[in-house]
Amino acid sequence: MKRKMAVLLAASAALALLMSSSGCRPDDTLPDGDTTIVVDEFPDTTIGVWVDDTVITSYDLLLIHQEELDDVYFDYDSHELTQQALDILMEDARYIMETDGFRVLVEGHCDERGTIDYNLALGEHRALAVYNYLVNYGVPASRLDYVSYGKERPFDIAHTEQAWALNRRAHFRVLPGR
Repeated sequence: MKRKMAVLLAASAALALLMSSSGCRPDDTLPDGDTTIVVDEFPDTTIGVWVDDTVITSYDLLLIHQEELDDVYFDYDSHELTQQALDILMEDARYIMETDGFRVLVEGHCDERGTIDYNLALGEHRALAVYNYLVNYGVPASRLDYVSYGKERPFDIAHTEQAWALNRRAHFRVLPGR
């Protein structure tokens, strides 16, 4: 919760600084206490919300949600969820169910060892294990998708046990939508 508030405050401060240096015409200002939705040229497309003289954009909100979800890690050559992974996923599932306005892509990743085909299959098994856990916990399947990147998108490019352990993961990518 502290992380969420810190990110929101930092985003608000940055936007306030940007807006104060850009100048506004008097007709662009909003009265105090007004909350107004900002839309682009396409109807029904929300790109931001005015809150206390600051625009909170959809992108800012996605970053806040992204910060709240933690990755889970896997043992070598395994897609089994450890107890530590289950504890993390339980908290992630609660957050997703309590917070609307975004979808989640579960990305399955592997370390660099093994063939491309093998790691793509293992990454899919990892992503699917997380996806199935979240759905069984109660997260609506309509808010989830999954994909495997195998060994193609390492978190750490070093060739060490520590780097490989960081790369064997299921990562959450927050996407716009319900």
